Amino acid sequence: MGNQSARWIKFKKFLKRNMTPTWAKHFAYQVCSFILSVAIVIFVTDYAVTKTYEERTLKFVNGFQITAHTGSEGSEENSIESLKKAVECGADAVEFDVRQRLDGTLVMSHDIVSEANAVPVEEALEYLSDKNIDINFDVKESACLGELHALIEKYNLFSKCVLTGIEISDIKNVKMYCSDVEYYLNYSPSRMKIFTSDYRQRIISLLENTGAVGINCHYRYASETLSKELHSNGYKLSVWTVDKEKTMKRVLVLKPDNITTRQVNLLREVINNWDK
Repeated sequence: MGNQSARWIKFKKFLKRNMTPTWAKHFAYQVCSFILSVAIVIFVTDYAVTKTYEERTLKFVNGFQITAHTGSEGSEENSIESLKKAVECGADAVEFDVRQRLDGTLVMSHDIVSEANAVPVEEALEYLSDKNIDINFDVKESACLGELHALIEKYNLFSKCVLTGIEISDIKNVKMYCSDVEYYLNYSPSRMKIFTSDYRQRIISLLENTGAVGINCHYRYASETLSKELHSNGYKLSVWTVDKEKTMKRVLVLKPDNITTRQVNLLREVINNWDK
């Protein structure tokens, strides 16, 4: 403590001797100049990168979809209102979270303990039954897969639904209860290792062993290298949750099979104005 106090006293004496008004102004000027320079570099780099995306020809894979994330267009998450917004904005698919109450009822809920007022999944399916929109079931607990399969069968959704939220630890339950339902594997590929052939082959082997139709990853982990590797081996790339314009442009040029977003209208606008 004595040494620390002595050092602090010496430091204060140093400031008193050297911290003149002229020196303080000069130091403040240098700091402001540095911050401004960094801001300019970031702005110019961001602008250049965005323009680079825009200059590329926009192409889509067959079956490309835009999925409305639950809570899209400002609606409440996991609500009937959210489903209505997805339909109104012309999304190709709508996503919502699935959990199971203690009584076995499946509900639309992200939380571990489902809210008492959570909407039953069957109520959502009743609403969507006559709508021209696919369904993305974001499975939050694999224990609910048996009940979910029963609903998929009841509403004949096999050709218009997909499962996401599936981790490697969930594969056993998927194969047991939903082997006839398409699903993406939640995975976060390394942004460095993806450039090595051994790592890319590990990803393909993982998909072969699990039976997943492709990878579902956050946009930070999506890359052109990953997209090409998946497509060349017959697998798909689904990217979430892409809500900002510049992120949409970056992801679109990767040729994903699906983009999940809360901003469906904005994404449509970006696509429609790409060459303008």
